[in-house]
Amino acid sequence: MKLYNSNNIKDIQSHIPKNSGIFAIIDNKVKDYFTDMENWNFYTISASESLKTLDTVSGIYSWLMKNNADRDCFIIGAGGGVTTDITGFVASTYKRGVRFALVPTTLLSASDAAIGGKNGVNHLGVKNMVGTITQPEWIWQSTVFFKTLEKRIFKEGIAEMLKTFILYDASYYEKAVHFFSHYSHSSPTKADERKLRELIRACADMKMKVVEKDEKDKGARMFLNLGHTFAHALESYLKGKVLHGEAVAAGIYASAQLSEKAGLCSSGFPVKLKEDFLSVGLKPCFNISFQLLFPAVRQDKKISSDNISIILPVRLGKAVKRKIPMEELFEICKDLKI
Repeated sequence: MKLYNSNNIKDIQSHIPKNSGIFAIIDNKVKDYFTDMENWNFYTISASESLKTLDTVSGIYSWLMKNNADRDCFIIGAGGGVTTDITGFVASTYKRGVRFALVPTTLLSASDAAIGGKNGVNHLGVKNMVGTITQPEWIWQSTVFFKTLEKRIFKEGIAEMLKTFILYDASYYEKAVHFFSHYSHSSPTKADERKLRELIRACADMKMKVVEKDEKDKGARMFLNLGHTFAHALESYLKGKVLHGEAVAAGIYASAQLSEKAGLCSSGFPVKLKEDFLSVGLKPCFNISFQLLFPAVRQDKKISSDNISIILPVRLGKAVKRKIPMEELFEICKDLKI
């Protein structure tokens, strides 16, 4: 998989294979950016977690078939994480798999969600219950889309970036916290734009290295799930009232508190993360009892033989994986607020 960086949207054309029918799945919030593209067939969606379903996928299959998309077609997904997830799933299953690429248009998707080949949809209210792991041919990154994002949508991407830096690079973590504590995404300076591109690329490169070692999520890649056990449960419980990145921030803070209870990190570490998240505009706790979230946690894909594999941060740059019986997890976390 290749990673391209450019703020000239027309550059995308040069990366598309010749003599391919081009089928673009576009979030309707960004469709105007792509009106000048030549020979593109467009399918626009109103991207949201509630529409990230097999019903939506079925509609796209029907559109592809109606427009005679064959096995040599090329699918492009442009939008946030919901759109790129749906696009990857459609492309990896339509006619048993066709070529595709992604154009992430949010900070969350550019730095994390679009990278790594995980594609999927929700089912029966459970996040990403059905999916594949299939890599796009390329990802085209640009900050050109960010200026018009709602502040809340932009900020949720910060959580996933901080997650990656917590895992792999303490120095980049501190740089990112300092940068995002003052960054204005709606009116950035040119210097800040350059710094943001550097942070996004560093985050993407770190994730890509992990994926290259463990594409199928059996070992090293599992660490990228830091905070996600709690985050996915929070998303399921709040039913669309919380954004993924917002839930991830709360999930990371909860994981740090669990790490502290297990004696793995210093007593001041969860507090530091909480203060850092607040400084960049992220809410580290929604004050919801773990007991209320436990039924959703029981649906987690990382459960095997009633044990859950969970990633716990030890310090900046280090985390560990622990397998914990579900009954024990409930006892440890029963008084935890997330």
